[in-house]
Amino acid sequence: MRRLAFTHVAPLGAVALLLLAAVPGNARADNPCPPAPCAPPPVCAPAPVCAPAPTCEPRVVPAHCVTVERTVECPAVTRTVCQPCYETVECPVYEQRCTPEYRNVEVAEYATRDVPVYGEQCTPRYEDCEIPCYATREIPVEATRQVPEYEDVCIPCYESRQVPEYEDVCIPCYESCQVPVTQEVCDPCTGQVSTVTCGYRTETVQAGTRTERRLCGYRTETYQSGTRTERRLSGYRTETYVCGTRCETYQSGTQTERRFAGYDRQTVQVGTRQECYQSGTRTEQVFCGNRVETVQTGVRTEQRLVGYRSEIEVVQPATTRTVSEQVVIPARRVTVALAPAADVQPLPGTEVVLTEEQYRQELAKVSATR
Repeated sequence: MRRLAFTHVAPLGAVALLLLAAVPGNARADNPCPPAPCAPPPVCAPAPVCAPAPTCEPRVVPAHCVTVERTVECPAVTRTVCQPCYETVECPVYEQRCTPEYRNVEVAEYATRDVPVYGEQCTPRYEDCEIPCYATREIPVEATRQVPEYEDVCIPCYESRQVPEYEDVCIPCYESCQVPVTQEVCDPCTGQVSTVTCGYRTETVQAGTRTERRLCGYRTETYQSGTRTERRLSGYRTETYVCGTRCETYQSGTQTERRFAGYDRQTVQVGTRQECYQSGTRTEQVFCGNRVETVQTGVRTEQRLVGYRSEIEVVQPATTRTVSEQVVIPARRVTVALAPAADVQPLPGTEVVLTEEQYRQELAKVSATR
């Protein structure tokens, strides 16, 4: 098996980055230290031996979809049908005959007679009764009213005044102090960076606090400055007085009168009425119904169901149809010959050797199916 020689060309940006990293840190303009001594010149390496040109190389034919058509046979659709079976039979025909029937019945005989009719007779009744006599008189009418009552009341007088308010306030205390100023210095001989003090600066810092009592404002206060006397309503008292008269009716005596007191009821004959009564009976024949008899008048022919037989019926005959399917052909590795294909063997992982023209045709087929 031959090894393939590949040449890798680094980008220009990477070469510039390597050159920049190769420059020592102390050779920059902002570094106060002297530059480091130059490195010794590199030893020249021998020139590489050129490898022979490759005769083949592995390439990949990408995965693609191919439409494949196949014929599918659809079986016939059948069903089992039950067919009824009949036979001819003779059935007797019947009909009903009605025979009237009679029986002897005792029938009542009726006659009429006069019956007296009675009623109630009402006789009015009167009696003497005492009736009261009435007269009118004037009666005084009294009513009540609310009379107000007053009393003297002492009412306090108020005034307002401004009262100062104080609060404790914390006031910070400051003092000055010396703060050292440092600077980093590089040793020109060893190249070591150290921090040294180059002077001091004055800073004002808070050293603590002190408490002071300060006026924070005023509040309004109401106080009683005296009293004043007022006459106020303390309540009401109820007083009765005559507001007029009313007319009253009273019984002044009685008088005797004769008044209707009701009716006296008596039962008396007011006439007669005709009444029907049973005077005897007689015998008669009365129709009591029909006697129903069923008799055969002949025969009739009819078809009766005796069973079922099973038959297979074709619902849809067998057919064939063409089905199109999308088949995905996976990607495969092939060996592309850069020399005559007869002298090239497949590389490991490949099974087919193609020429450059054949490989381009395979790629064209893949592009056409996408």
